[in-house]
Amino acid sequence: MRAIRVHETGDQRRLAIEEAPAPVPRETQLLIRVKATSVNRADLGRGPAGDRGREGPFIPGLDVAGTIEAVGSQVQGWRVGDPVMALVSQGGYAELSPARLPLAHRPPEGMSAVEAASIPCVFLTAWYALTEAMHARPGETVVIHGAGSGVGTAGIQLARLLGARVITSAGSDVRVARGMELGAEAGVNYSRQDLASELMRLTGGRGVDVVLDSVGGQVFDATLRALAEGGRMVTIGGPAGPKSEPDPEELRRKGQVVQGMGVYGYVQADTEGRGWAQLNKWFEEGVLRPVVDRVLPWTQVETAHRLLRERKVFGKVVMTLEG
Repeated sequence: MRAIRVHETGDQRRLAIEEAPAPVPRETQLLIRVKATSVNRADLGRGPAGDRGREGPFIPGLDVAGTIEAVGSQVQGWRVGDPVMALVSQGGYAELSPARLPLAHRPPEGMSAVEAASIPCVFLTAWYALTEAMHARPGETVVIHGAGSGVGTAGIQLARLLGARVITSAGSDVRVARGMELGAEAGVNYSRQDLASELMRLTGGRGVDVVLDSVGGQVFDATLRALAEGGRMVTIGGPAGPKSEPDPEELRRKGQVVQGMGVYGYVQADTEGRGWAQLNKWFEEGVLRPVVDRVLPWTQVETAHRLLRERKVFGKVVMTLEG
């Protein structure tokens, strides 16, 4: 099969479409013939920088959509040729990608492979962050940082559908405005406004109840100062840089929770698939939608990565396996 593989030598990183060994699905896996794959920020740094034990070239990619090529011997309910979308731990930038059953789903009715490929990582992350990690409740004030990120565009829509009052943030007025179009009631441009002061003003001095932070750095630090008593904050990544370490005693005194999260454990723990069942219902009802900024052929993977790295994307970049 062909795949995009990352070759790293010291600080040099090169992406190349080349022949690679085709994966063989395990007993409980599906093998997917990939039509489209989307780019996530994690793809930009996978390899020795984040995994010093890795040797040789590797295939990045967390989101895939396509059709079933083969099924493992213990798989039931799936047939060769069925449409499928999946969250994979690695290997999505390839013509063939294996997926574990709890992480594979049928796309919403009528949805294209391009749109489906933009969904798994960011919508499942935002769903489990809001519902399982933070237990967001109707009427609470929820802050979704990074309005233009994949998790941000998903989180704004989901928090609104969960009945929350949504505030978003971004580094430009245009991105804040687009976040408000997705359902946020208010927004803060943290590049020119004092984030902590604005969050306190927008909540009448009470502070915010729930925060989904995919930005980090000073945005995290400022938000922590505006977290209400009993507030909960989940951090996912941190492209804006390192953040301060919260004072455990202060958190206990205020009944606050600050934690990181990984989506894979939450998805696999949801053995009945209730999370995706709800998301799928909302997609098919048209009240939830994927946000795809642009579609590129996978031959332009370097461009796709550069656009994401330079934050010139609102939502997701999807690559099609053409050419």
